[in-house]
Amino acid sequence: MDIAITSTDFSAIFDHTLSPVVVFDTTFKVVACNQAYEKMLNTKRSTIIGHYLTDVLSSGNDQQDQDLIDSFNSVIASKQPVRIPFIRYDIPNATVVNDNKSDERYWAVVNTPILDEHGAVKYILNQPTDITELVQAREKQELIPLSGATDASQFELGLSFQDLLYKERARVHELFQQAPGFVCILTGKNYTFEMANKAYVDLFAHNKNIIGKPLAEAMPEAVEQGISVLLDEVCATGKPFFARAMEYQVYPDGPDNPKTIYIDFIYQPIRDANDEISGVFVQGYDVTEAHNLNQKVSYQATHDPLTGLYNRREIDHRSQQLQSQPGPHALIYIDLDHFKIVNDRSGHHAGDELLLQVADALKQVTDNGLLARIGGDEFVFLLENCSLTKAKTLARRAARHINDIAFYWQKSRYSITASMGIAEFGSAIDTSYTDALSLADSACFLAKDKGRDRIQVNHPDDADMHQQHKDMDWATRLKEAMREDRIVLYAQNIIKLSRVDQVHHKEILSRLVDKDGTIVPPGAFITAAERYGLIEQLDRHIIRKVFQSIVQLQENQQTVPHFFINVSGISLSNPSFKGFIEALLREFMHVDGTKICFEITETAAVANLNRTAKMMNHINKLGIKFALDDFGSGVATFDYLDKLPITYIKIDGAFVTDLKTRPIGEAIVQSIQNIAQIMGVKTIAECIEDVELIPHLRKLGINYGQGYGIHRPEPLL
Repeated sequence: MDIAITSTDFSAIFDHTLSPVVVFDTTFKVVACNQAYEKMLNTKRSTIIGHYLTDVLSSGNDQQDQDLIDSFNSVIASKQPVRIPFIRYDIPNATVVNDNKSDERYWAVVNTPILDEHGAVKYILNQPTDITELVQAREKQELIPLSGATDASQFELGLSFQDLLYKERARVHELFQQAPGFVCILTGKNYTFEMANKAYVDLFAHNKNIIGKPLAEAMPEAVEQGISVLLDEVCATGKPFFARAMEYQVYPDGPDNPKTIYIDFIYQPIRDANDEISGVFVQGYDVTEAHNLNQKVSYQATHDPLTGLYNRREIDHRSQQLQSQPGPHALIYIDLDHFKIVNDRSGHHAGDELLLQVADALKQVTDNGLLARIGGDEFVFLLENCSLTKAKTLARRAARHINDIAFYWQKSRYSITASMGIAEFGSAIDTSYTDALSLADSACFLAKDKGRDRIQVNHPDDADMHQQHKDMDWATRLKEAMREDRIVLYAQNIIKLSRVDQVHHKEILSRLVDKDGTIVPPGAFITAAERYGLIEQLDRHIIRKVFQSIVQLQENQQTVPHFFINVSGISLSNPSFKGFIEALLREFMHVDGTKICFEITETAAVANLNRTAKMMNHINKLGIKFALDDFGSGVATFDYLDKLPITYIKIDGAFVTDLKTRPIGEAIVQSIQNIAQIMGVKTIAECIEDVELIPHLRKLGINYGQGYGIHRPEPLL
């Protein structure tokens, strides 16, 4: 037969309990107290209930009042019982102890939270025990009964033990609450929550009251996520379980709004006195922020921040794994054509948007390959176990997708194309990824060289690729030669045809001294310099060496002739070239600028006539002269001559060599001389291989001449 205790019965039990009990709400207002509490305070219940703590229990000491309030706040914050083994709190109206009129009162207190259905603290149950008599007896060494104590030493020992017990329990509780991370203790077969710190409750239980409840009842979502299975394994094996960044779902905003967190934790079996497993100790940390940061850093380390494609580092890493496999594997190197025009005309925001659209287009043709952005406008396809034929098919599809991009920016439309190079690698063909990337890059460069918007496959027997590799090799050797000062200056005399015995002009010709001492003529490396963007660096290197040579001639008290130095159109179109020359003239202040004449080819001069003319005029004002080289080999027109500040016209050697055998050649040379004379410009005939041409050229009015028939180049110094 079930016996139900009514609320009336509970009230009676509460009121007749011998221990003092009082109940406060969270504003510290008294809502109930029993007879023992009324008697302890020596105050009527009607003056207690409905009044605030400080009104009922005011000690008259601000610090004591604050200590008591702090203990209640601790209960509200932790939702856990708080035991105070020893506290002084003076209550003037309290019952007199053994006729002692002292107002000093000492208490042992237990404060217990009463939670509502939502797990929030609703009331605080305060159970004070007046230990003033014990404290006074200890101070006076008086004998009073205490748990069977028969003398003062036993009493003192008992009281000290009681104090120690309370203090240690309070200390353990505080340590449990302050433990790093979340902590709980589960006991029994149902994994009942015996203890849980605030961090655990906040993270997993979301302020619900879980103490005393089995795991399946308190946190059913944990069982659904396999936590009970892990606990079963720990209890069955007796071995701890460790987890790193385990994904877990919590529900702080209700069952319909899961939140993913990541936790590190350990499940440690707890053993009783008989070495039987009685529970599991749980400790861990919420590492969600660190995990997400790590994922973000990992993503950033392997992906391009603009397009979201893999970056060069990741594609290099993946390919290193592939290159030991037979393969062959294929690489497609993609470089957008004229991308710089978009950036220069519309700005980098436009360039970024174009790159995003190109990336989206390329994603449509990946065919299970890896796509990466490895440079500003450079992309790579890495294709595992793919033949060159299949790679070329994919490259054609990629090219069509890129060509289909209709890119508009601020009412401007740009046509988008790309040049592509293909190479293969793998252990089966004994080619590394690094070599294949270099070969694909070279093939792509050759595709651009052939006119852009095309695909070039690297084949060992391809003549164009062979020349490309040769140029690449020379580009590397040229860089080293400039760095190691192995570019030497040769000079060829330019004579005045009316006074062949006098030499006042020389053309500077460069040679490269190879590592084995071989003298290499410019024809071997000039093309590579132009193709690989080294010509401007080479120009400046040679010009500086000429200035240094003039200083050396001056120091040796030798005559300084007029030096003709070949300069590329690229150098003259660079706005910084004027500043370079000005800096040289300041550095070598004893060098006469009028002794320097820059030669520029007719083709280079007219390629960007306005820009070239502007630069030539700036430099001409510094005293430096200009000669138009290979005249007649390019546009064969005189229209632009008056726009350039030239002092000399060098007639292309093709007309000079055939002067005696081709009448048209003589007519061209004569017309050039006539125009030059009208403009006040001197003429120089190039490639004079036969000295018998000199009288004929002199008769046509040509002013100067040079060639192997007159003088073979020799070291300048």
